[in-house]
Amino acid sequence: MTPDRRKRVKRVPKSTRPRVDPRTSKLAAEQRARRARRTIWVVVIALLVGVVLFFPVALATDRPAFCASCHGMVPFYDAWQQGKHKNVWCIDCHVDHGYPNRFVHKLSALQEVWAQFFTAATFPNYNADVPDSRCLRCHPDVPTRIAAVGNFSHQMHLARGVPCAKCHADTGHHVTFAALQDAGVLNTQNVPVGATYVGQEFAGAPGKHSALPGHKPVPCANCHDQANLQCSFCHTEPANHFGADCKSCHKPDVPFKDFQHPPTGEHPYLSRPCVKCHPNGYTTVYCTCHNGRPPRGD
Repeated sequence: MTPDRRKRVKRVPKSTRPRVDPRTSKLAAEQRARRARRTIWVVVIALLVGVVLFFPVALATDRPAFCASCHGMVPFYDAWQQGKHKNVWCIDCHVDHGYPNRFVHKLSALQEVWAQFFTAATFPNYNADVPDSRCLRCHPDVPTRIAAVGNFSHQMHLARGVPCAKCHADTGHHVTFAALQDAGVLNTQNVPVGATYVGQEFAGAPGKHSALPGHKPVPCANCHDQANLQCSFCHTEPANHFGADCKSCHKPDVPFKDFQHPPTGEHPYLSRPCVKCHPNGYTTVYCTCHNGRPPRGD
C-alpha cells in the first residue's frame, strides 16, 4: 500500500468497536430455535386436528341423507328412495371408487355448496358425469348379458360407444319435471317438448323413435326409428344371403319358421343352399345343377 493510500484509510480505534457478548448471541440463537420448534409443533397439531375432524365430516357428507340438506336435491333424494337403487349410495354412482377419490371430490363439491347458497340453482343441468366404470363395478356381467326381450346386446352398444347412462338415465332416480316445479327449482330451458321426467330425451323422446308395425316389441324402438331402419341394423345377415331388401321375403309379423317357400319339385328348398338356385338374388331362379333350368313346379 502506498503512503498516500495509508493516509486516506481511517482506522477505528479498538476501544470504539462494538463488542458482542457471546452469551447474548447464544441466547438469541436459542430463542430463535425455540420459536421455530414451537411453530412446527403448532402446524403439526393443526394438521392432525384437521385430519381428525375431516374424516368424520367427510364420511358424514357421504351419506345420501346429506344430499337432501340442499333444497334443490330434495326431489332427487325422494325419487332415489323410491327407486331400484335405494340401497346404493349417491357417491357410488357420482364419485369414483376409493377413499382418495371420495376425499378429493369434497373439494369440487364446494362449488355445489356455493351454488346452493349464493346462486339460484335450478335443475336439470345434465352436468353429472356417470362413466360406465362406476356401473360395471356393480354389474360386471353386463357386457356379456343378452336381454331376453329383442336379444338386446349390451356388448354391441358398448363397442359403439353408447354409455350406460344413455339408456338408463333415470335408473338412479326417476325425477319428474313436476316434482322439480313443485320444489321451485325447475330449469325450464332444459325441458324437452313432450318429456315428463329427467333423462327421457336420452331414452327416446317423443317423435325421435318408432316401432315397426307387426314386429314383436323390442327395446330398440325406445331410441331408434325402427320403422325406417334396415333390418341389418339389428340383425346379422346370414352367409350366402341374397337380396338387397330383407322385407322382400321376410315380413315383420310372420316368424321365419312359418316361411312358405314355393314348390321346388323333387328338391326340397332346405336340402340345398339358397345360392344354388338364386346365385344372382331372390328375384330370379337359375339352377346351377341343370344348366339353368329351374326345378319343376317352381
